[in-house]
Amino acid sequence: MKELRQILKKEFTHIFRDRITLFLVLAIPIMLVLLFGFTISTDIHHATISVLDLSKDTQSKALVEKITASGYFEVASYPKSESDIDHDFKEKNVKLAIIIPQNFENQLTAEKFVTIQIISDVSDLNVASILNNYVSAILYDFTEEYNAAEGSRNSIGLSTQMMYNPEANSVYMFVPGIITLIMIIVTALMSSITLSREVETGTMRMLLIAPVKKIYVVIGKVIPYMILSFISTIIIIVISVFVFKMPIEGSVWLLLLLCIVFMLTSASFGMAISALVKTQLDAMMVTMMGLFLPTALLSGFLFPIDNMPYFFQILANIFPGKWFIIAIKDVMLKGSGFFDIWLYLVILFGMAVVLMLVSLTHIDRRR
Repeated sequence: MKELRQILKKEFTHIFRDRITLFLVLAIPIMLVLLFGFTISTDIHHATISVLDLSKDTQSKALVEKITASGYFEVASYPKSESDIDHDFKEKNVKLAIIIPQNFENQLTAEKFVTIQIISDVSDLNVASILNNYVSAILYDFTEEYNAAEGSRNSIGLSTQMMYNPEANSVYMFVPGIITLIMIIVTALMSSITLSREVETGTMRMLLIAPVKKIYVVIGKVIPYMILSFISTIIIIVISVFVFKMPIEGSVWLLLLLCIVFMLTSASFGMAISALVKTQLDAMMVTMMGLFLPTALLSGFLFPIDNMPYFFQILANIFPGKWFIIAIKDVMLKGSGFFDIWLYLVILFGMAVVLMLVSLTHIDRRR
């Protein structure tokens, strides 16, 4: 028993000395509970929509008021014509457009039936399905209230048009997310582990005192994994296009540029993590729990960001996966050009520059 107590004492001493690992072990369960508890939800609130009211009569205005009062929708635009709706989808990031036909009140009163047109952005199939269900429920309630007040038996039908994914193919939603996660795994994770291994074994010090600029040392360690990640990404895109018939509506060169910028950002995250931790184990845990998991949950890949608490919506902005997924969907599915996604490219590149400066500064301190 004495020998066992000595071994236990030694292990606990080692655990408390490695404060980063101890912090991770205690913080990870808390982080997992909070992330899964607040992000996994099928409810969506304040989804941005466009409303084209061609009637502008008493009942059409009452219907618009009921839609906005539901809490599920927030009107971002009132386009003047149907030609403006496509612009709203690309520029204002609306999720759904509602078109109320002319003579809405007269049709409802005289013909007892009127059709409302819904245009859905189906690049995210789950969000589109939920929002369409919300609209159907609101129209049903509106019709019931109208019939109760008028003592009639009228009905409102829905005509749904699906944009950017007319066949409602779920692979259109998963491919951008898979590309994002693979880049995180190959580029960020492997870069952080590789650089941490050099620090842990002491060879990084030897490399830094060599007559070579430290930026070359770091880049030389990272580039091979960026190349592997880029090859994996191209393979996924080729399979998606030729096997699953996923379209690339925008420029292929713009798509590749976007992937390269995101790879640079992921590599910069890996460099920053390796500069802040001491061991390969810490680098792996921080990358998986601090970057990979939040990317999966807070990027809009699996769960809509709009239905998360406001704090997590703000938190999602610091993870590059969110911006990359928005941009890659815009290029592949909506045919967006450079001037449509330039802001996302600037954000990703800015993150890469800041993180690279942080990592080089910390590596220089270890020299």
